Amino acid sequence: MKKYCDKGKYAAPRWLVYPELSAWTIGWRMGYGENYALNEPWYGDEYDELFPEPQNWLFDPRKYDIPLPRLGYLWEDKFEPKYSEIGDDKAIVNDFIELADEKEFRHNTFRLKSIEHAILMCEYGYYYQDTNSDITYEELKEGFEKPEFKGKLWEKFKYTVCLNASYYLFMQDEDLKKKLLETANKSLVYMSDNEWGGKTNLFGFALMELRDEIRRLFKNEDLIDWEYTEYLKNKNPYEDDEPPQRNSEDPQSPEYKVIESVLFDSQKYVRDVNLDEKLAEKYEIGQIITERAFVDASPKIGGMMTTHRYLIISQWMMDLSRFEEGTSWGLHTVKLNSKFKVIDIYEIDGKTQIVLVHLPDGFEYLFENTISLEKKFVKKLRSEFAKTVKMDVIDDLADDEWLKRCKFPIGMDDDGNFF
Repeated sequence: MKKYCDKGKYAAPRWLVYPELSAWTIGWRMGYGENYALNEPWYGDEYDELFPEPQNWLFDPRKYDIPLPRLGYLWEDKFEPKYSEIGDDKAIVNDFIELADEKEFRHNTFRLKSIEHAILMCEYGYYYQDTNSDITYEELKEGFEKPEFKGKLWEKFKYTVCLNASYYLFMQDEDLKKKLLETANKSLVYMSDNEWGGKTNLFGFALMELRDEIRRLFKNEDLIDWEYTEYLKNKNPYEDDEPPQRNSEDPQSPEYKVIESVLFDSQKYVRDVNLDEKLAEKYEIGQIITERAFVDASPKIGGMMTTHRYLIISQWMMDLSRFEEGTSWGLHTVKLNSKFKVIDIYEIDGKTQIVLVHLPDGFEYLFENTISLEKKFVKKLRSEFAKTVKMDVIDDLADDEWLKRCKFPIGMDDDGNFF
């Protein structure tokens, strides 16, 4: 071990240091992976290009409103195999691995005896919503009842489960990984009389896709300083006066968690206004602005009768609707000197939406850069805006008094000077 990294070298990415741990496991925050997750240097975009994350780390379960099986992390959001045909130049998978071969591997806290064991465990857990079952491998192989209503969904996921089970085994077994790569670009054929071989050849196609992924992940393995990596694995992350800089793109980092909470745990409020184009042009995506006055908005979201809409994303709006007399605006207000980040400006059918994220006090610096999570959030908001502009205008928000309260621009004076 050494406390420095050789010039031109890098600490290993965490998925290679602990290949048995998944992206979302608590093991990166309260388990044995925590030290390395806290110590791992943040090199920036160059590092991300040299050491791209595995496909199953890129999977976002929040995008799906259907139940997901264990090991159901879709690669590139696809259910289907990447490969579907067998070429003339072939290699037999059975020469180095079979589904039932007892080669133990880990997935987070689970110890699995074979790829077959992983598939059966995931299938059983999916049918019975029992992901922590004590059922043994031998009992699983004897068979179990499969409720028909879950069958079609399992059929969609079974290839992905096999693919991920293969990933975790091969990433933890250097000998198997070497044998897989030695097959070069040959079509891989699994000899069996069940759905995993024969004409469907699901296991063979899974290993072909896995072979591509391993090549991608290990392309720059020679640039890793393993001695320095070992030092970071064992170093106490709290022994320094200054904590290490964290990557806000990392789902396990505190920075990411704050941004995620602000975006996805907040409420949406609208403030419609006929904004002068010269003022509207002052806004730029990525700006952080301050508004000196109170900002009124409403959670009632419908169509627009104005040219512009401020969509405010906030957890800190004060609900003043109970004090309304003779109106039903759903009045909510942001306190004086609140800060906002402009994360999107989007025009459709002559209507423009300016999205402002209300920033938590003291954490504004976390939002100075735009991360992929924010981009995904904006994409969702644009889709929602395309639908709401076609909706009927809410009568309460077409009230002259309400429009008068909302007419001033946010973050600037009437001459377009930002506060």
